[in-house]
Amino acid sequence: MRRVINVAEPCRIVVTGIGLCTPFGSDRESSWLGMLSGVSATRWLDALYWPTDTLMAGAPVCWPLSRQHRHIEPLVELALITASEALADAGHGAASLRQNHTGVVFGTSKGGLHSFARQQAACRNDSLRADRSNIQDQADDWLNVMPDRAASAIGNLIGGDGPVLCPVLACATGLAACLRGAELIRSGDCDLVLTGSADISLQPAVLGSFRRLGVLSRESADPSRACRPFDRHRSGFVIGEGAACLVLERHDSAVSRGATWYAEWLGGGLLSDACGLTQLDATGATLKRLLCDMRLKTGQNPDYINLHGTGTTSNDLVECRAVRKVFGSDADHIVCSSLKGGIGHLLGAAGSVELAATLLSIRDQIIPPTVNLNTPDPLCALTFARDEPVATRIDHAWKLSMGFGGHIAAACLGQLAPLT
Repeated sequence: MRRVINVAEPCRIVVTGIGLCTPFGSDRESSWLGMLSGVSATRWLDALYWPTDTLMAGAPVCWPLSRQHRHIEPLVELALITASEALADAGHGAASLRQNHTGVVFGTSKGGLHSFARQQAACRNDSLRADRSNIQDQADDWLNVMPDRAASAIGNLIGGDGPVLCPVLACATGLAACLRGAELIRSGDCDLVLTGSADISLQPAVLGSFRRLGVLSRESADPSRACRPFDRHRSGFVIGEGAACLVLERHDSAVSRGATWYAEWLGGGLLSDACGLTQLDATGATLKRLLCDMRLKTGQNPDYINLHGTGTTSNDLVECRAVRKVFGSDADHIVCSSLKGGIGHLLGAAGSVELAATLLSIRDQIIPPTVNLNTPDPLCALTFARDEPVATRIDHAWKLSMGFGGHIAAACLGQLAPLT
C-alpha cells in the first residue's frame, strides 16, 4: 500500500545508489578510477564505428562483451546494466521496491540507433525485406528506435506502479531527467525514482552529421588529445558513449531502512537559451540567470562545479563568463573541471554520467582533473583542476549541462545538514 505523504512537510531527497558504464569501465568504481586517472579514453575509431578511410576520434563505452555478437539493442542493455547496479548499490530488491511508489525517469537523446541501422539495412536489401521469418525481430527493432524504450525496460525490470518518463533535451537530457525525478518525489507522486540516461551514438550518420555541424575536434595527430576543454587550442569535442542511473529517495525512507547515501539533492532548474542550433547567448545572460536562481534557492556557494565543458571555442567561454559574473571574486575559490577530455561528450548521457561523478567527488572529497587542459585560455578565467585530482573539502557541488537548441540545466548537491 502506498504510504500517505504530507507534502507540506519539508521533503529531503538523497541519492542512495549509482550505476555507471563509461568508456573507462562497465561499472561505477572502474569508471570513477578512470575519471580520476588524468588520462583519456578517446581513440581512433575502427570500421565497426566509422567505416571510412578518414580518421575519426571517439570514446566507445566499455562493454563486458564484444558488441559484434549482440542481438539486444545496446541502448536498452546499457540502461538495464546501470539500473541494476544502482539498485544493488542502494540495497533495493523486488520486495523493497514493492513497498514504495517507485517511478522511472530515464532519458535518451535519440533512441536505439543500432536497431534503426539494422532496419535501414533491411530496407535496402531485397532478400531481407522479403524474408518474413524474422518479422518479430523487425517489429522489436522498430520499437527499440523509440526514445522511451530504455525507460520502459527499466520499468519492466522493477515492476513498479509509478510513472515511467523519458525526457529528451539533447545534451542536457541526463541532468533534466534527474531534475524531473526529484520533482516527482517532492510532489509526493513517488517515494523513490530511478533516473538517469544512456547514449550509444557512435554511428556513421551521427558522426558525419556532427562533423558537418563543425563541433567536432579537428585534432589529426593524437586522438587522446582531441578534446581540450577550456584550453587555448581547443577545437571541438569527441563523441563518447555511456550511461548512468541514480536512485533518488526520500531521506526519511532511507533512514528507516538503514541506508547510506552519497549526498542530498538540494535543487536545480531548467531554462532555455534558444539563440541558435549549436550556439548560446555569447554574454552568458541566460545561464547567469539560472545560476543566480539556484544560488538564491540553496543559499550556498559551491565548493566544486562540474562544468559542461565541451571543448568548443564559444560554449566554453560562455560558461566561464556566466560563472564569473555570478560569483565575482568568489569564483577564485571554487574549483571547476570538465570530464569530456577523458570520456568524450556522451551527448544524451553526459548530464547523468557527470552528475554521478559529482556525487562520487562528494563521497571521496576529491575533484577529477580536466584532461588536456595544458594551456588554459586566459578568457576562461576560472580555477580548474588540471593535471591531477584535487583533494579538497566539498560540502556543496553543482553540475551544469547545456544542450543544442538552447537547453540549460543545473543541479546542486550537498552533504546532508540538519534541519533548522
